[in-house]
Amino acid sequence: MVSRLALNPTAAAKWLRKRVLRSPTLVRASKDLYRWPWLRRTQAFEWFIRNRVSSADAALTTVPPRVSIETALTCNAKCPMCVHSQQRMVGIMSERLFERLIDDCARLGIEDVCLSVYGEPLVDKHWLSRLAIVRAAGMTYSFFSNASLLSPKIADQMLELGGWSAVNFSVNGFSQAVYDKTMPPLSRDRVYDNIAHLLRARAERGRGPEVTVSCVVLEENHHEIEEYTRYWKDKVERVSIADRTDWLGELKETDKGRGVGRRLRVLATHSDNLPCPSPWQSLYVYYDGRVAPCCEDAAGRKLIVGDANEASLGDIFQGQQMSQLRGCHRDWKRAGDPICGQCKVHWPWI
Repeated sequence: MVSRLALNPTAAAKWLRKRVLRSPTLVRASKDLYRWPWLRRTQAFEWFIRNRVSSADAALTTVPPRVSIETALTCNAKCPMCVHSQQRMVGIMSERLFERLIDDCARLGIEDVCLSVYGEPLVDKHWLSRLAIVRAAGMTYSFFSNASLLSPKIADQMLELGGWSAVNFSVNGFSQAVYDKTMPPLSRDRVYDNIAHLLRARAERGRGPEVTVSCVVLEENHHEIEEYTRYWKDKVERVSIADRTDWLGELKETDKGRGVGRRLRVLATHSDNLPCPSPWQSLYVYYDGRVAPCCEDAAGRKLIVGDANEASLGDIFQGQQMSQLRGCHRDWKRAGDPICGQCKVHWPWI
């Protein structure tokens, strides 16, 4: 394995990324290393980033982007780390637009599509029929969910349909008291039972999605993160302990500035010029057809690079607006961009 990876840098990077993502400890260590000021000032680090940007440029015409489609903006939870807790955000994608997007993805050679961005996809009454469209196109799918609406009946139907590659369940509390604070008005017991049913049904069938359970570290839940991790680590493929974000300033009520040890990151007050990989790798399609290069602006929706009602995803990905955004990042001028310059999230180039 090691010798083959040594001969293929791309495969080695994918292997390393997969190994790191499966361990909350390694993810935390990698984030700390990537943010280390001394490392970021070295010529070797700058060379590494420029080399990765160059490789991403070369792959633009041969490697399709990762596509996420927001089938539903509406959410049934009001989590304090999400703008849904502060303002009404609703919307369901039309079936006609969804079918067009899946056709676009198939033409681009995309094999797996994510069916969520900033809402709870299972609130959509067309959810199962959308999955049938994805499967008819020969594609698999993944999504993010709070699991509150993933009843045993729906889970069994999805497993029977097949093609469910992965799911990331947002579960931001372990104890009843903490869950009630972090994911109102959902039922903690119902969510845990729904996930338990999926895991049993998957085991019985011998197939099903790779399951991630994720938690955003907050002042309300930081004290039970270790217990949370112990509970889930042997049940699912990955436990993700995530840093919070202010969604580019859209989230007004946060615990920003009240850090709790090293686990609770205090958001930086500034961005920097480090290029972000998202403009080379991703497209996020909102429920109304507007397209963005990343999800960090999903609350404000100001970083728009095209409209899927008017242009294909391929044309948008290769279009002028995306090209200009890449140029801004490529030239290390990200801090001067009115939107990317406000972002404090720095995805690693791995």
